[in-house]
Amino acid sequence: MSKEQKQQLKQSLDQKEYWTVGQVRKLVDKQYGVNYGKRQIQRLLRQLGLYCYKPQPRDYRQPEKADEKLKERLPAVADGLGLKGKDLDKLCMGFADESSPQLHANSARLWSVQKGGLKKVNTDKKRRNCFGFYALKGNSIISSIDKGNQENMIQMLTLIREANQQAETIILIWDNHKAHLTAKVEQRAKDLQIVLVNLPAYSPNLNPIERIWKQIKKTIAEAGVIDNLKQLEFLIQSAFKVCAKKQSFAKSWIDNIWNSVFVNNPIPFSDKL
Repeated sequence: MSKEQKQQLKQSLDQKEYWTVGQVRKLVDKQYGVNYGKRQIQRLLRQLGLYCYKPQPRDYRQPEKADEKLKERLPAVADGLGLKGKDLDKLCMGFADESSPQLHANSARLWSVQKGGLKKVNTDKKRRNCFGFYALKGNSIISSIDKGNQENMIQMLTLIREANQQAETIILIWDNHKAHLTAKVEQRAKDLQIVLVNLPAYSPNLNPIERIWKQIKKTIAEAGVIDNLKQLEFLIQSAFKVCAKKQSFAKSWIDNIWNSVFVNNPIPFSDKL
């Protein structure tokens, strides 16, 4: 294509915010009679100065500036506990969430030197419900649960406290699941000196434990055939314990949320907790 044609093409592309490679390919073919391949179109778009965006997996109902809303909540918690300016060695802080990894989790793309191979995987969709607490300060836990109901949440709060008896206060950050918001759960947390901080609505991207669940699903996919739910449970718990020893799943959260709020009490980043 000539420089003039490329300029005309860019003007055409300005008429819409987002384009797929296939749509641009059809446009080029229609306007200029040139049948480019996928890579040629990608190269052309880069030459024209266009930017490549991947869809952001965020709920459209998430409030604007959700991270800023969370930053506003944390100082209020700190003020109520009298934490600002104090040594945080006796504080436990982490993220909680439920997940239901399935036996059927074979979406990972795998490479092999063998041609025509067929990797055997589970095809049923049995799952193991579990609850995790990913602690940046303190001890993490992982436990199987039947349902994410009020009774089990109360039990999980007890397990978190038992694992962190050394902590004077525990700050637990989690989502707005209805079982997290009941009066009995809130009272049990208060009795255990656990301060509950709810994330802004529809904001799983602000909960680093979600990245651990994603890694666990990848681990399941790479495991191949899993004989039974007991083996699945062992795999989940083993993978969680390995992941929970690393701060890397929460690096951006530490840098952009905690350390920007608690300037005098930053969490120094390390690849291990």
